[in-house]
Amino acid sequence: MRATEVAVRVDRRRAILDAAGPVFGDAGYERANVDQIASAAGVSKPTVYAYFGSKEELFRETMADVARQVNAASYHAVVALDLGPDRWREGLRTLAVALTRCQREGCAASLSRLVLAEARRDPLVFELVRRAGYEPIREALAGRLAMLGNAGRLEIDDPRRAAEDFLALTQARLPDLTAGGTLPGDEAAIADAVQAGVETFLRAYSVR
Repeated sequence: MRATEVAVRVDRRRAILDAAGPVFGDAGYERANVDQIASAAGVSKPTVYAYFGSKEELFRETMADVARQVNAASYHAVVALDLGPDRWREGLRTLAVALTRCQREGCAASLSRLVLAEARRDPLVFELVRRAGYEPIREALAGRLAMLGNAGRLEIDDPRRAAEDFLALTQARLPDLTAGGTLPGDEAAIADAVQAGVETFLRAYSVR
Protein backbone atom coordinates (compact mmCIF):
# COMPACT_ATOMS: atom_id res chain seq x y z
CA MET A 1 0.00 0.00 0.00
CA ARG A 2 1.43 3.37 -0.99
CA ALA A 3 2.07 6.11 1.56
CA THR A 4 -0.70 8.29 0.13
CA GLU A 5 -3.21 5.45 0.42
CA VAL A 6 -2.19 4.83 4.02
CA ALA A 7 -2.62 8.53 4.78
CA VAL A 8 -6.09 8.53 3.25
CA ARG A 9 -7.11 5.51 5.32
CA VAL A 10 -5.80 7.13 8.51
CA ASP A 11 -7.57 10.40 7.71
CA ARG A 12 -10.88 8.67 7.03
CA ARG A 13 -10.61 6.58 10.18
CA ARG A 14 -9.84 9.72 12.19
CA ALA A 15 -12.76 11.56 10.61
CA ILE A 16 -15.15 8.72 11.46
CA LEU A 17 -14.00 8.54 15.08
CA ASP A 18 -14.23 12.32 15.45
CA ALA A 19 -17.77 12.25 14.07
CA ALA A 20 -18.86 9.24 16.12
CA GLY A 21 -17.84 10.67 19.52
CA PRO A 22 -20.47 13.45 19.69
CA VAL A 23 -23.18 11.26 18.17
CA PHE A 24 -22.69 8.44 20.67
CA GLY A 25 -22.27 10.97 23.47
CA ASP A 26 -25.58 12.66 22.71
CA ALA A 27 -27.66 9.65 21.73
CA GLY A 28 -26.08 6.67 23.47
CA TYR A 29 -25.41 3.41 21.70
CA GLU A 30 -28.94 2.29 20.91
CA ARG A 31 -30.23 5.58 19.48
CA ALA A 32 -27.05 6.56 17.65
CA ASN A 33 -27.45 6.48 13.87
CA VAL A 34 -24.58 5.25 11.67
CA ASP A 35 -25.98 7.25 8.74
CA GLN A 36 -25.59 10.40 10.84
CA ILE A 37 -22.02 9.48 11.76
CA ALA A 38 -21.15 8.79 8.12
CA SER A 39 -22.64 12.11 7.03
CA ALA A 40 -20.75 14.04 9.70
CA ALA A 41 -17.51 12.29 8.69
CA GLY A 42 -18.05 13.01 5.01
CA VAL A 43 -18.02 9.34 4.04
CA SER A 44 -20.60 6.77 3.01
CA LYS A 45 -22.25 4.34 5.40
CA PRO A 46 -20.52 1.34 3.70
CA THR A 47 -17.19 3.10 4.30
CA VAL A 48 -17.89 3.25 8.03
CA TYR A 49 -18.54 -0.50 8.06
CA ALA A 50 -15.48 -1.13 5.91
CA TYR A 51 -13.30 0.50 8.56
CA PHE A 52 -15.01 -0.75 11.71
CA GLY A 53 -17.06 -3.78 10.73
CA SER A 54 -20.09 -3.07 12.90
CA LYS A 55 -21.78 -0.35 14.90
CA GLU A 56 -20.75 -2.13 18.09
CA GLU A 57 -17.07 -2.18 17.14
CA LEU A 58 -17.27 1.47 16.12
CA PHE A 59 -18.74 2.28 19.52
CA ARG A 60 -15.99 0.38 21.33
CA GLU A 61 -13.20 2.04 19.41
CA THR A 62 -14.82 5.46 19.74
CA MET A 63 -15.08 5.14 23.51
CA ALA A 64 -11.44 4.06 23.78
CA ASP A 65 -10.39 6.93 21.52
CA VAL A 66 -12.34 9.47 23.57
CA ALA A 67 -10.81 8.03 26.77
CA ARG A 68 -7.32 8.61 25.42
CA GLN A 69 -8.16 12.19 24.52
CA VAL A 70 -9.98 13.22 27.70
CA ASN A 71 -7.33 11.63 29.93
CA ALA A 72 -4.41 13.32 28.16
CA ALA A 73 -4.51 16.21 30.65
CA SER A 74 -4.43 13.76 33.56
CA TYR A 75 -1.43 11.98 32.08
CA HIS A 76 0.47 15.22 31.60
CA ALA A 77 -0.35 16.27 35.17
CA VAL A 78 1.18 13.03 36.46
CA VAL A 79 4.31 13.41 34.34
CA ALA A 80 4.70 16.99 35.61
CA LEU A 81 4.64 15.91 39.28
CA ASP A 82 7.34 17.87 41.13
CA LEU A 83 9.63 15.40 42.92
CA GLY A 84 11.91 17.99 44.54
CA PRO A 85 12.92 17.19 48.14
CA ASP A 86 11.04 20.21 49.50
CA ARG A 87 8.16 20.13 47.04
CA TRP A 88 7.02 16.54 46.52
CA ARG A 89 4.35 16.53 49.24
CA GLU A 90 2.75 19.67 47.88
CA GLY A 91 3.26 18.21 44.41
CA LEU A 92 1.13 15.21 45.35
CA ARG A 93 -1.58 17.48 46.71
CA THR A 94 -1.56 19.59 43.56
CA LEU A 95 -1.65 16.47 41.40
CA ALA A 96 -4.63 15.02 43.27
CA VAL A 97 -6.64 18.21 42.71
CA ALA A 98 -5.66 18.30 39.03
CA LEU A 99 -6.68 14.69 38.46
CA THR A 100 -10.00 15.25 40.19
CA ARG A 101 -10.65 18.34 38.08
CA CYS A 102 -9.85 16.41 34.89
CA GLN A 103 -12.31 13.69 35.85
CA ARG A 104 -15.09 16.24 36.36
CA GLU A 105 -14.68 18.14 33.10
CA GLY A 106 -17.49 17.87 30.57
CA CYS A 107 -16.12 15.26 28.18
CA ALA A 108 -14.66 13.08 30.91
CA ALA A 109 -17.85 13.14 32.95
CA SER A 110 -19.97 12.35 29.89
CA LEU A 111 -17.66 9.49 28.94
CA SER A 112 -17.87 7.98 32.42
CA ARG A 113 -21.66 8.11 32.45
CA LEU A 114 -21.93 6.62 28.96
CA VAL A 115 -19.49 3.80 29.68
CA LEU A 116 -21.26 2.90 32.92
CA ALA A 117 -24.62 2.95 31.14
CA GLU A 118 -23.41 0.65 28.37
CA ALA A 119 -21.10 -1.65 30.37
CA ARG A 120 -23.87 -4.11 31.24
CA ARG A 121 -24.78 -4.49 27.58
CA ASP A 122 -21.16 -4.81 26.49
CA PRO A 123 -18.63 -5.36 29.33
CA LEU A 124 -15.75 -5.07 26.85
CA VAL A 125 -16.45 -1.33 26.52
CA PHE A 126 -15.47 -0.79 30.16
CA GLU A 127 -12.27 -2.81 29.75
CA LEU A 128 -11.23 -0.99 26.57
CA VAL A 129 -11.82 2.42 28.14
CA ARG A 130 -9.89 1.33 31.21
CA ARG A 131 -6.91 0.27 29.11
CA ALA A 132 -6.97 3.42 27.01
CA GLY A 133 -7.63 5.95 29.76
CA TYR A 134 -6.93 4.67 33.28
CA GLU A 135 -3.96 2.34 32.80
CA PRO A 136 -1.56 4.85 31.18
CA ILE A 137 -2.22 7.25 34.06
CA ARG A 138 -1.72 4.52 36.65
CA GLU A 139 1.53 3.39 35.03
CA ALA A 140 2.88 6.93 34.80
CA LEU A 141 1.95 7.58 38.43
CA ALA A 142 3.51 4.28 39.51
CA GLY A 143 6.77 5.40 37.90
CA ARG A 144 6.77 8.73 39.73
CA LEU A 145 5.94 7.10 43.06
CA ALA A 146 8.71 4.56 42.51
CA MET A 147 11.12 7.48 42.15
CA LEU A 148 9.92 8.87 45.48
CA GLY A 149 10.45 5.43 46.97
CA ASN A 150 13.96 5.16 45.57
CA ALA A 151 14.74 8.60 46.99
CA GLY A 152 13.68 7.41 50.46
CA ARG A 153 10.74 9.79 50.68
CA LEU A 154 8.04 7.13 50.66
CA GLU A 155 8.03 3.44 51.49
CA ILE A 156 6.95 1.89 48.19
CA ASP A 157 7.10 -1.89 47.80
CA ASP A 158 4.68 -2.11 44.89
CA PRO A 159 4.52 1.13 42.85
CA ARG A 160 1.50 0.01 40.84
CA ARG A 161 -0.47 -0.80 43.98
CA ALA A 162 0.58 2.53 45.48
CA ALA A 163 -0.65 4.36 42.38
CA GLU A 164 -3.99 2.55 42.58
CA ASP A 165 -4.29 3.48 46.26
CA PHE A 166 -3.51 7.13 45.53
CA LEU A 167 -6.17 7.34 42.83
CA ALA A 168 -8.73 5.46 44.91
CA LEU A 169 -8.19 7.45 48.09
CA THR A 170 -8.19 10.87 46.46
CA GLN A 171 -11.27 10.21 44.33
CA ALA A 172 -13.26 8.00 46.69
CA ARG A 173 -15.90 10.62 47.57
CA LEU A 174 -16.32 12.09 44.10
CA PRO A 175 -19.44 10.03 43.26
CA ASP A 176 -21.20 11.19 46.44
CA LEU A 177 -20.15 14.82 46.05
CA THR A 178 -21.10 15.06 42.37
CA ALA A 179 -24.23 12.87 42.35
CA GLY A 180 -22.46 10.23 40.32
CA GLY A 181 -20.88 12.79 38.02
CA THR A 182 -24.15 14.45 37.06
CA LEU A 183 -23.48 17.66 39.04
CA PRO A 184 -20.38 19.88 39.37
CA GLY A 185 -20.36 19.54 43.15
CA ASP A 186 -19.17 22.00 45.77
CA GLU A 187 -15.54 22.93 45.07
CA ALA A 188 -14.62 23.40 48.73
CA ALA A 189 -16.11 20.05 49.76
CA ILE A 190 -14.38 18.28 46.89
CA ALA A 191 -11.04 19.94 47.73
CA ASP A 192 -11.37 18.85 51.37
CA ALA A 193 -12.17 15.28 50.34
CA VAL A 194 -9.26 15.15 47.92
CA GLN A 195 -6.77 16.49 50.46
CA ALA A 196 -8.05 14.04 53.08
CA GLY A 197 -7.33 11.27 50.61
CA VAL A 198 -3.79 12.57 50.05
CA GLU A 199 -3.12 12.70 53.80
CA THR A 200 -4.40 9.12 54.21
CA PHE A 201 -2.09 8.03 51.39
CA LEU A 202 0.89 9.78 52.98
CA ARG A 203 0.22 8.17 56.35
CA ALA A 204 0.02 4.76 54.73
CA TYR A 205 3.21 5.14 52.69
CA SER A 206 5.36 7.30 54.94
CA VAL A 207 8.82 5.92 55.71
CA ARG A 208 8.71 4.15 59.05
